[in-house]
Amino acid sequence: MKPNQISYFLALHREQDWAKAAAACEVSTLELLKVVEKAESEHGCALVKAGSPFQGFTVEGKKVIAQAQQLSNAMATLEQCFTESRRKRAVAPLLDRRSISPKRLCSPPPDAAAIELMTVAALSAPDHGGLHPWRIIAFGADQREALADLFVQEKLRRDPLASRDDIQRAREHATRSPALLAFVVSPKARARVPAREQLLTAGAALGNFMNAAHQLGFGAISLSGERCFDPILSVQLGLTSSEYLACFISLGSIAEPPVPKSKAAPSAVLSHWIPCTTAIGQAV
Repeated sequence: MKPNQISYFLALHREQDWAKAAAACEVSTLELLKVVEKAESEHGCALVKAGSPFQGFTVEGKKVIAQAQQLSNAMATLEQCFTESRRKRAVAPLLDRRSISPKRLCSPPPDAAAIELMTVAALSAPDHGGLHPWRIIAFGADQREALADLFVQEKLRRDPLASRDDIQRAREHATRSPALLAFVVSPKARARVPAREQLLTAGAALGNFMNAAHQLGFGAISLSGERCFDPILSVQLGLTSSEYLACFISLGSIAEPPVPKSKAAPSAVLSHWIPCTTAIGQAV
């Protein structure tokens, strides 16, 4: 029995009516009768009891229906597998993305065109009002030593007794990554777009930027730390009093993949709301 014949017989079994089954299959009653007659000819026996209105299935017809249901269920399961596979392939790059430590990054870094494309991806993030409450600062290769000096100054402000190793690490934070950017949250004063929505926009933009880097084959990680809270460093980087330094983004080619780690199950963060009528009643 062909797939379309299976669907016709199952519709007839479900509706128990010639006209309704034909309508469900989007064919005429005459076409449905012809399909049944052809199937009976192939099987060499009657599958539907003679008479009108619909009189039901014969013993052989019931066997065919049982087999058709099994086959239909199997086909539905197979289609579900195909659908799930297509969905996973569609989001595979997002599922595979990992933050790559600066020590696992190497040259070459992404060029200016690649970083601009990552920024375009960031600009595609949800943004109520189109405010773009964030911006990115890129540090040129010839500026990294000057930035390292600022990092050292910030470290000494925070810890005047910092060891030589600590100071060297502060310098490396500015120079080690093949490419380094600063991500700045820049809220706008808008009554219709509250600050918390703008923060969500900035976070979504950062996520899009990181995902775009991954899609382009680069490793990336965003790191914050105490220096992001230093007001002097913020001024030195050109931030205004209403802005704040969210993190530094390290970019580069992947020299060594990160160590695999287990992923949280969706149930860890996904729940389904259950209305609480008792609590509502008490509140009223």
